[in-house]
Amino acid sequence: MKEFLQSNKVTYNLMSFTAFKSILLFSYLLEKPRSYEEIRDYFAQHEYLNETISIDTLRVYINSLERVGCEVVRGKKAEGSKYRIVKHPFELKFSDEQVKSIIKVYKMLLKSIEVEELLSLTKFFKKISRGVENLQLKQLLAEISPLNKLNIDILLPLIKACRKNDEITIMYNSPRSGIKKIDLLAENLVVSNNKIYLNGKSPMYTNNASFLVSRIVEPPVVKLEKTIDLPDESQVVGCEIYDMHFVPQENDKILQTLDDKLIVEISADNKFYARQRILALGSDCKVLYPESFREDVLSTLKRIKEEYVTEKI
Repeated sequence: MKEFLQSNKVTYNLMSFTAFKSILLFSYLLEKPRSYEEIRDYFAQHEYLNETISIDTLRVYINSLERVGCEVVRGKKAEGSKYRIVKHPFELKFSDEQVKSIIKVYKMLLKSIEVEELLSLTKFFKKISRGVENLQLKQLLAEISPLNKLNIDILLPLIKACRKNDEITIMYNSPRSGIKKIDLLAENLVVSNNKIYLNGKSPMYTNNASFLVSRIVEPPVVKLEKTIDLPDESQVVGCEIYDMHFVPQENDKILQTLDDKLIVEISADNKFYARQRILALGSDCKVLYPESFREDVLSTLKRIKEEYVTEKI
């Protein structure tokens, strides 16, 4: 304490290394059960420690955790003799109102978030869920992301393909025609209605196409040479937005902010994506211009309505 009062700095002399390493161990075991070998390697490769700990030293850190209320057990030898935290006093507690706020903010983010960012957010929610003891809330936080039901071995190559604008082949399980091979120029992954879609240009379709990622049954195959041209079909749409929490994307422009609405120019790579964005906004959006695009949206809405009426009959 005297050293701190004199220098106003925290040094190695002021730090309890036992406490620091116990906290590291606590964080490491919270992720999942670990063997002694995994813990030893973790400490040896840590940027601030670089030391190998013995099994006896490990017990010291475990005893420190148990003194503050943690219960650490070691699994059976047949299961790898892994250490795990059964319970701890650091439960994250949320009120019903806080939970509602978390869900509300999350749903707002889904309207504009990139899939790569959503991947990080999904990992964050899973990490929070490990510190929650309320089973209902734990399940909600762990399953809230639309990425949870997707095969990560398919999703990650798709993210990479979109980033590089690769031409790829996917095996797609169509609800109408079953599994079929589709060639397309990968453009982007978007979140719409809590689902993930792959957008791209395909010679099998007259317009740009959109595919549910959950229906892609195998990792994409990247073609060495591109054969699909992507002409510039950019589309700018002027509209009124009635959701005052609307988050513009990179090339969008908020032209005017009024008491009950926003005047916005929404930009998209082509008419297909512009239409998708407008439809996703639902009744919170009214197209102002161009007139041709306005008519296109009205035509699409009428067709959707007719399809629903036909299904009902």
